[in-house]
Amino acid sequence: MTDSMTETQLARWFRLALGLGLAFKLFLAAAAPMSGDEAYFLIWGKQPDYGFYDHPPMVGWMLWLMLRFGDAEWVLRIPVVLLSLAVGYGIYRLLRDEDRERAYLAALLYMLAPTSLLNVIITTDTGVILFSFLSAAMLWRAEKNATTRDFVWSGVFLGLAILSKYFSVLLVLAYLVYWRVAPKRAGRNRQFVWLFVSALPFLALNLYWNYEHCWANIMFNVFNRHEGAGFTPARPPLYLLLNLYLMTPLLAWFAYRQRREVLAYARTGQGRLLAVLFLVPMAVFALLSFVKTIGLHWVLSFYPFFFMFMALALDKATLGKALRFMVYFTGAHVLAIAIFAALPLQAFERWGKYDGMVFMLRPHEILEQLQPYEDSFEFATDGYSASAIISYHARRNFAVFGEASSHARHDDIVTDFRQFDGKNILILLKKEPEFDHYGPYFKSLEFKHFTVSGATYYIVLGHGFDYRAYREKVLRVVKDKYYAVPRWLPMGDCYFCDKYFPGETCHAPERK
Repeated sequence: MTDSMTETQLARWFRLALGLGLAFKLFLAAAAPMSGDEAYFLIWGKQPDYGFYDHPPMVGWMLWLMLRFGDAEWVLRIPVVLLSLAVGYGIYRLLRDEDRERAYLAALLYMLAPTSLLNVIITTDTGVILFSFLSAAMLWRAEKNATTRDFVWSGVFLGLAILSKYFSVLLVLAYLVYWRVAPKRAGRNRQFVWLFVSALPFLALNLYWNYEHCWANIMFNVFNRHEGAGFTPARPPLYLLLNLYLMTPLLAWFAYRQRREVLAYARTGQGRLLAVLFLVPMAVFALLSFVKTIGLHWVLSFYPFFFMFMALALDKATLGKALRFMVYFTGAHVLAIAIFAALPLQAFERWGKYDGMVFMLRPHEILEQLQPYEDSFEFATDGYSASAIISYHARRNFAVFGEASSHARHDDIVTDFRQFDGKNILILLKKEPEFDHYGPYFKSLEFKHFTVSGATYYIVLGHGFDYRAYREKVLRVVKDKYYAVPRWLPMGDCYFCDKYFPGETCHAPERK
């Protein structure tokens, strides 16, 4: 691959990237073990609803659809396998009328980035990346053609992004900023109103689910998940390094070296739109980085706009160099993953997360140890990830026993501990159990342990579950900690209080 290629050569590379990218991602999708988040979201897909505990429902709907075709890992991951290829092709289609060579370069830079080529894990990010891009693509077309219909479609896709993940609110903010800074023209205000109105039904659906379900999404995302928040000097530099990694250091350097051209393009109509779509969310994340660690996946839905902007702002020779570097950069990632995968599992035995690795890679050997108890015990673990993974492989539900954490509490909806009263419960653990954590809730206990590939796991065999004791000592703590809905939020039904504490409110107590 040379620094300067003809349109024909770029077209050939583009088709090759689409074909080989699809084959490679399907291979990874089949080879990668089921992750905890994926298995957790699969629970949503098996019991579809118009909302779920942590996030809006889109990933659950996607997995419900894929379950019509099977539950193998590679089948469930088809939406994310196709995601980067579809967005790459969409980038090409959007830019080809501007400059076909630049369109190919933008699409290739995006599709060959490590986070695009190596991402085969289906999560809430799958939907928000896809629908955020489609919404912005329709706004691009709308601004180019000044057609109200495209503004409406942009709003529809924005609504679907809202039903995917709440980070889509940053796209809304970017639209509002762009609306303010874009040159005025007749009809634009009315058309932007149409855009936002078209997204409102999707937002209303999500708000109604929250109203009828303890405001679970709001409680989690606004109140409960921020225990570790606070200023740490290392967080802003880490956020800067994260963005340098995603841009690639070379492309970031080229953008700085050609900053005059970059700034000049940002002042054009299309350049202004792309710049706002990328910079506004990045600025918000920069502010958040002073008190929160910004996850890599948080920013991914806004990076297509970065590659589009750079492909139209930098000269073609520079883009060719950036593309060549991207090939080597991603190739180094592939090589590292291949080396990692080729190592025997025991090579990681001294790693702190070794028991988690074995749990993901050897679940059937763990399940063999539980077979003698299948008919006489209900099954559980002490955390959502372990429960979700082992439930997927066992094809039966493992409840989450105990308080657990603020994250991924959908088991509060799925499991009804009233039905376990008087029954026997087996609790699978990665750490040695303490009697005080389980003794108060059973008539008698047995502790056992076993080893799989050098990792030790523990079993609590609880006989005669005491629901009333569990309700007062565990579920009441959960209610007060995670379901204390602010009194200013009107509330319809609340699955947690209605199930375990009828006649009590899930509103937070009044401050004296």
